[in-house]
Amino acid sequence: MRASVFVRHHSGDEMGHVGWAFESGDGRVHAGSVENHSGHFFSPSQGDGFWSAVTADPLPLMLRRQYDELKWVDVQAPDPVAAARVVLWIKEQAYRAAFRNCEDDVYDVLRAYGVRDLPAPAWHWLPNRWFQLFRGEQAPIAQFKWPVTGPRDSAPAVDPHELTPLRPPWRRPLRVEFHLFNIARGSEAVAARFRSGRRAGSDR
Repeated sequence: MRASVFVRHHSGDEMGHVGWAFESGDGRVHAGSVENHSGHFFSPSQGDGFWSAVTADPLPLMLRRQYDELKWVDVQAPDPVAAARVVLWIKEQAYRAAFRNCEDDVYDVLRAYGVRDLPAPAWHWLPNRWFQLFRGEQAPIAQFKWPVTGPRDSAPAVDPHELTPLRPPWRRPLRVEFHLFNIARGSEAVAARFRSGRRAGSDR
């Protein structure tokens, strides 16, 4: 089944903004984002612009919100129930520019779904950069057609109204996944600083 990242390049003073979509296997697609329309560094969960929808085709929803492009990947062992539960957990979280922004949201949803090799949502990355590093087939939304699929016998039905929120293990401080996740973020920060230093040295 398919998962996707959507990007709106011009948001946030051209820093960009990302949203998610994933197939549930019953012919429907779950799509959403935390828009943070206020632009504040902190927004409570009741006012951070969270939205989520279940549809056969997420493209009209994204075009209506002026997203520009998407990248999609096929996921071999998807878990749409876990991803939908993480979406409900994100709905309860306040927006923070550092460590709880749109990159974090999309990362959590797609990792719960089963997407592998996701770039860690490092604090120094802008959403446009995170989208660039995400590995997937890229296309402008206006030129892309989301394939409409029928229900799959092996896929569980995903009804958001029957699910409970799920805080993923890499967001739980007492879990080993939490520490591995933060090591990955820290390693990327160190690597970025090293690359920046090398570029500065080469310019001298």
